[in-house]
Amino acid sequence: MSHDRILKEVTSTTIELLLKEPFFGHLLTGLIKEVNPQVPTLGVRLAGPDAVQLSINPEFWDNELKEDKYRYGVIKHEILHIALRHILMTDKFSHKQIFNIAADIVVNQYVESGKLPEGAILLEQFRDFNLEPGQDVGYYYKRLLKEHRKSGAGETGGGGSGLGRLEELLGRGAPGKSSAQRLKELLSGENEWLQRHDEWHRQMANLSAAGRSNLEQMVDAVIHSASQRVGERGIGNLPGELKAYLKTLDERHKPALDWRRALRLFASSSNRTYLKNTIRRPSKRYGTTPGIKIRRKQRLLVAVDTSGSVSDPEVQRFFSEIYQIWRHGAEVLVVECDTAIKRQYPYRGHAPDFVMGRGGTDFNAPLEFANREYHPDGIVYFTDGHAPLPRVESRYPVMWLITPNGLQEHAGIWDQLPGRKVKMRQG
Repeated sequence: MSHDRILKEVTSTTIELLLKEPFFGHLLTGLIKEVNPQVPTLGVRLAGPDAVQLSINPEFWDNELKEDKYRYGVIKHEILHIALRHILMTDKFSHKQIFNIAADIVVNQYVESGKLPEGAILLEQFRDFNLEPGQDVGYYYKRLLKEHRKSGAGETGGGGSGLGRLEELLGRGAPGKSSAQRLKELLSGENEWLQRHDEWHRQMANLSAAGRSNLEQMVDAVIHSASQRVGERGIGNLPGELKAYLKTLDERHKPALDWRRALRLFASSSNRTYLKNTIRRPSKRYGTTPGIKIRRKQRLLVAVDTSGSVSDPEVQRFFSEIYQIWRHGAEVLVVECDTAIKRQYPYRGHAPDFVMGRGGTDFNAPLEFANREYHPDGIVYFTDGHAPLPRVESRYPVMWLITPNGLQEHAGIWDQLPGRKVKMRQG
């Protein structure tokens, strides 16, 4: 089927992005992809209240994006809209078409012009407006709106400003068109580059406050996950606006706990050690190298509440914390559970693509598993806390990490939960 072929070709583009520009490649891997004849071209849109997908019109893909370079460029264009959170900004700007133009001016500055098909909206098409490069969508929106109003008041003489005509005569303007003419053409409503963004406005307008909050958390989680995967080196060439936002996200995603200290506390009840050869420390007994260093290793059972009351963004927050636990030297076994354990696996530094569960909540299964089978040094339980108190008495230290909107500290059940309780930070 052509749909399967197109999705395979999208996968090839994804691999190319991962190799050349890994941050955008990782962002793309976090999106749902669909081939949909109902969409006009290719674009990002909402897939439900808390997910974003890349939708592809098969005719547009085969006819307008025949060359691999155009597929690369247009997909990167759409990924930039997500990275810069344009899809979440639509209700902040009253003139929707000018917002669409401003958003495209922003992202197309970071896509090689040779990889954009004919008709793309470029900063240089508005040279006689004297727009500064590298600015955010708000800057270009205000400037374009001002020029549009001037044109409507007759200040441009119907054919663009005198400066625009001079630019054309000198060969520096868009061929045959002033900036005012290009803006008027785009505002006619017939440009396919802008049509792909029209659905953003409709979909965002229909979201409830809770739905919008979930969507924002999901987008932020996808962006943060991509930045964590590529590290500091991988974000060096990103737009300044995006790098600044990534820094903000890093602050908001700092772990709820000092995991180094928390693991030391867990280690106090641990008898597990392992031996490591070292060339820095000669053997005291034999005077030879390498010597042997004895280290304590924390063996932790990490329970992830995957019940229906825990949102996808909250699960992503759980795995951000689990990464910190693992990074500080613990041996981590993850169990996904709602009323029962649905899946278990050793954690290796990456969150799973999906979790299993989405039923009710029962705290007993992980505690019983720890007592009878796993015998960890400690248990870390990520949950919203909305469940009856556990009947099983844990033989091992338990630390409960409660979601910001979960069980409140003044609730009676809070004090009755066995072990240490920590409220995760908002953000």
